[in-house]
Amino acid sequence: MPKSKKLKLPNSDKATQSNHLIEASYKLSIAAKRVFLMLLGEVHPAMKSPPTNKFRIYAKDYEEKSGMKGKRAYDDIKNGAKELQKSTIIIRNEIDRTTEHISFLDYVKYHDNEGWLEASFPIWIWPHITKLVAIGYTTIETREALRFSRFYSIRLYELMMQFQRKNERYILLSDLKKVFQVENHQYKRFIDFKRRIIEPSIKEIESKTDWVIDWEPIKTGRKVTS
Repeated sequence: MPKSKKLKLPNSDKATQSNHLIEASYKLSIAAKRVFLMLLGEVHPAMKSPPTNKFRIYAKDYEEKSGMKGKRAYDDIKNGAKELQKSTIIIRNEIDRTTEHISFLDYVKYHDNEGWLEASFPIWIWPHITKLVAIGYTTIETREALRFSRFYSIRLYELMMQFQRKNERYILLSDLKKVFQVENHQYKRFIDFKRRIIEPSIKEIESKTDWVIDWEPIKTGRKVTS
């Protein structure tokens, strides 16, 4: 019988997720988003194990990657994980016409005196973070993403990396607002959405990475739609 290939250890400097998860709708604090990416970095995208695995992240690694120091680093991973247990991802599938509501984490254990925690993902998120070879997926550099201080900067960065090979992306304004979970009553005028979310996020990405972003709004009639 042929020997089965041994799975390599995951690269904790990279986080891989399905494109459905990249385009999902949710809103988190910056600490919770960083914790989620760090936990994804502990998952090998080709992993086939049952979703009972627990994954560890350390405050010292969070400190190194995010720039947060000392007690703030541990408070961030602890509070971020707590928030992830209470928060929900909304994944819409336009082809199947379905909408999933999934929790980020279903288990967290804190090791207060040792500066680390372990957590596990719920079974429903497993198809979006493992066995991804057969479906669309995106890998991002966590050492870049964790340096951002804005949640929207990380989300825009993820959307950019999804189309990295094409070097351009077209996205409807309504879809972008859904990804960012911006409610209909918020930023009704495009100029406000641009000034409060798009421009600060682009500025941070460009200042903290080597990426340069050229973008322009597209109008349908007199209204910006993408």
